[in-house]
Amino acid sequence: MNFKTLVYSFIAVLLLISCDNETSGLGSSLTPEDDVITVKADSSFAASRTIVSPDSLIIMTSQCNLGRFTDPASGAGYESGYLTQLNCMENFTMADSIYGIGNHKFPEWFDSAVAGQKPYYANLKLFYTGYFGDPANAIKIEVFPLDRMIDANKAYYPSVDPSEFCNTSAQPIASITVSGRNMQQTDSLRAQSSYYPCITIPLPDSLAKVILEAYDNPDTRYYFSGAKSFMENLVKGFYVRCSQGDGTVIYVDYSVLEVNFKYISYEDSEPKVMSLMAEFPGNTEVLQFNAFKWTNLDSQLADNSGTWIRSPFGVLTEITLPVDEMRDDKYVLNSAMLRIPCAITPSSYYKPSVPSSLLLVRKDLLKDFMSRNNMVDKIESFVSTYSTKYGTYTYDNIAALIEKMYSDRAEWLTQNNMTLENGKAAYEAARPDWNKVVLVPVTADVNSSGSAINYTLDIKLHQVKLIGGTDGKLTIKTIRSKF
Repeated sequence: MNFKTLVYSFIAVLLLISCDNETSGLGSSLTPEDDVITVKADSSFAASRTIVSPDSLIIMTSQCNLGRFTDPASGAGYESGYLTQLNCMENFTMADSIYGIGNHKFPEWFDSAVAGQKPYYANLKLFYTGYFGDPANAIKIEVFPLDRMIDANKAYYPSVDPSEFCNTSAQPIASITVSGRNMQQTDSLRAQSSYYPCITIPLPDSLAKVILEAYDNPDTRYYFSGAKSFMENLVKGFYVRCSQGDGTVIYVDYSVLEVNFKYISYEDSEPKVMSLMAEFPGNTEVLQFNAFKWTNLDSQLADNSGTWIRSPFGVLTEITLPVDEMRDDKYVLNSAMLRIPCAITPSSYYKPSVPSSLLLVRKDLLKDFMSRNNMVDKIESFVSTYSTKYGTYTYDNIAALIEKMYSDRAEWLTQNNMTLENGKAAYEAARPDWNKVVLVPVTADVNSSGSAINYTLDIKLHQVKLIGGTDGKLTIKTIRSKF
């Protein structure tokens, strides 16, 4: 309710309190007829439908998904891998004499000390914060070297085809079978407070040899002058995918190529056998992005008993708002509350969770919102948190959005010298999504005080069925007023 309405309501209460039998009509006799406020509480109904997520959405996050999941209830399938570049820090250095590389002569005692050990080897380590699914369920992971550089100046979407960067039909250079709980690591290690889950994938020794020989050679040591030179001349990056198994999705934070080697260290003039590890991380300084797809979504798209949301990057819910019903020139729209209940969906033991937050944004602004990593403005974008108590998402007041949609159309009609009667169809043809919004799972990045500074697409596995449908089952409660 606006300020003027509040003032009139306050005055009316004072008059009612102060009046007696002789003055009961005083308030109405002193109020001009034109200043009487009519307040109307009503409900409007919005239609909704399930749509496929647009391919043009950028996921502004370095976290990547690795795994597969098939929903037993609907048959919808999800498969995810990722591509990563590798960073080489400026002024990178290693030992000058590396055992087994070049023409360096090592004493016989050194040969004896390292007998039976590999002189050098390489691993790809995948560090992750969590996973979806049965912790004991096994999946097979494969690694492919990139044949083509990833363009750092280009935006890549999750629908990217990994075969543009490597031969995915060839044999992988490495593979491993793991579970979300990761039995590679001991229970005592997992119990430590500083524990960071990590999957270690052994790579061919030949890869370590190529890298170490390039550093040992003075003519090629410049390959290690920075990330660009390292990737152009040595390792362009990797494509990591899940090739077998179903029901587990691992949320990978970053990957690290580590090269292990041995050398002689002289401490207090005493030579010692030393092992050293050089790291080339896929961190925020380089690109790492998802490559995934959904299949068998037809049953959700055709389901008019409600609407679906599947993340990441699967299906969204689109809502058509009844702007003309809610807003006209006779009434001012003071508030409009949209509450969306969740429908009961078939459950399974390991079922994707309900999204914790849903962004409501104008459909034709969604791409810009995500590419700019934007904040909600509570005019054309809003965020609601799932209520576990009521099983709903509630947008307390989207009146500003309705007003914006209404005024945008009025401005367009004026610019084109049209009235609403003769220009409405033309406007809808020019902007078919003018009164449509979409619901998108998002996650908030917060500052030190806990306040959201921006929102990005939530790439964890979620699903929810919402009350709705094309016959208008979503209720919007409105309060309107006029003088």
